[in-house]
Amino acid sequence: MNIKVRYITKGKEYRRSEYQMKQILIATHGKMASGIRYTAELIVGKMAEITTIDAYVTPEDNVEKKFEEYFAQHENDRIFVFTDLMGGSVNQKLLGYSQKENVTLITGTNLPVLMQVMMADDDVTEEEIQEFIDDAREELQVVDLGGEKKSSAKENVAPAAEKSAPKKEPVPQSYDNSTAKITALRVDDRLIHGQVAMTWTKQLAVQGIVVANDEAANDNTQKMALKMAVPGGIKSLIKPVDEVIRILNNPKASKMRILVLTRTVKDALKVRQSVGEIGFLNVGNTGRFDGIDVSEKLVLTPTIMLTKTEQQALKDLVALDPKTCMQQVPNDEQKLVKDVLDKLN
Repeated sequence: MNIKVRYITKGKEYRRSEYQMKQILIATHGKMASGIRYTAELIVGKMAEITTIDAYVTPEDNVEKKFEEYFAQHENDRIFVFTDLMGGSVNQKLLGYSQKENVTLITGTNLPVLMQVMMADDDVTEEEIQEFIDDAREELQVVDLGGEKKSSAKENVAPAAEKSAPKKEPVPQSYDNSTAKITALRVDDRLIHGQVAMTWTKQLAVQGIVVANDEAANDNTQKMALKMAVPGGIKSLIKPVDEVIRILNNPKASKMRILVLTRTVKDALKVRQSVGEIGFLNVGNTGRFDGIDVSEKLVLTPTIMLTKTEQQALKDLVALDPKTCMQQVPNDEQKLVKDVLDKLN
């Protein structure tokens, strides 16, 4: 990955008080700038003032004038400039501006680096930006799902028979007096994805992600795809709901900052009923991909759609934990589910 950073400090450290606000300029050949901005904001929400310049879209496009006007307008702001190609004309025209103390120029832009800078503090350092770039390099890789050859039909007879054999149900344990404490529980029908990986893990400063979902836990392809979305340095587990409850009630779990993810409110309720304390309980996205027609659901938000069973589960969850909130990304307004439900009655 050819991501390079041009960062001129001139022997001076940046401080929040030196500049009015953080600005991000994305300038690329064609419409890549607008596209990458749209995708980034879809995942992390609008977290910085972003300007895009889609260069050379028309023959009359005066890129130099656009750059001149932009930097004149933001001369008192901290500016992060993203370009597409190191040797490209867009990047070359911006090299002069990178000599300014308030300008950081990053070329070879990709989505993870952009989102990291969007979420970073205004006084982000050169070393931190280099870490973002190093992390992005690690994410650029050929996806290998194991490389194992598929077994022949005869070889699969025995395993198939084993799978079809009825399993003995474990004796359910009681956690009525649980003293377990976990950092956060979130309902999200996509489980681990950009909003979780790039925003909530940072907001909650979690050390581990635990997915509580029976289907995902028994599907190796789903498990592998979910684990690939986990940020570096964060541990992850994908287990059936009952096993997650057992794991969370292990005293060792309370010593870690853990984010638990469920796909449904019903599963979240089961976890909440079996855990002593949860610091943050959040309903983000649910009910969009279950195959049930939306006309049969209560639509609380465009991303929260509840069947009657899920509605009752949500009421029970709020009764257990009145601080349960609705919030898709940390930058969104936080609304108490209790208040939303009260308005519907």
